[in-house]
Amino acid sequence: MKLIKKIHDIARLGLAPDIEQALIHHLIEPFDFYIESAQDVWNEINTTLYYIEPSDSDESLSMEDEADQSMLRFVKNYPEFVDAISDSYLLALAIFNSDGGGCYVFAPKSSQTHIVNELKTHLDN
Repeated sequence: MKLIKKIHDIARLGLAPDIEQALIHHLIEPFDFYIESAQDVWNEINTTLYYIEPSDSDESLSMEDEADQSMLRFVKNYPEFVDAISDSYLLALAIFNSDGGGCYVFAPKSSQTHIVNELKTHLDN
């Protein structure tokens, strides 16, 4: 699992270019597609993105920091939305404070982790 606090760091995840662009597009759309505006808001309201990697398992996620595990549980239990990013990935968001600060979870749909299996139930089929 990787934690992303800067939108530009998504490039370091090693995603296929079309997936990377679709993810970034989705994240900056509410900001009229201005990545700098999106990042400013992320910084101001403490927004993050967790990338659950294809190699992650429930066991590997259980070894993460308790604060990270807590955030993942919050997204799993209280998603504002879960959207498909291509046929292969999903993106979920949970808002955790009144300022709109939140946490995204981005993961391959093929992941068999408990969190991804639960989030998949929120996708429109």
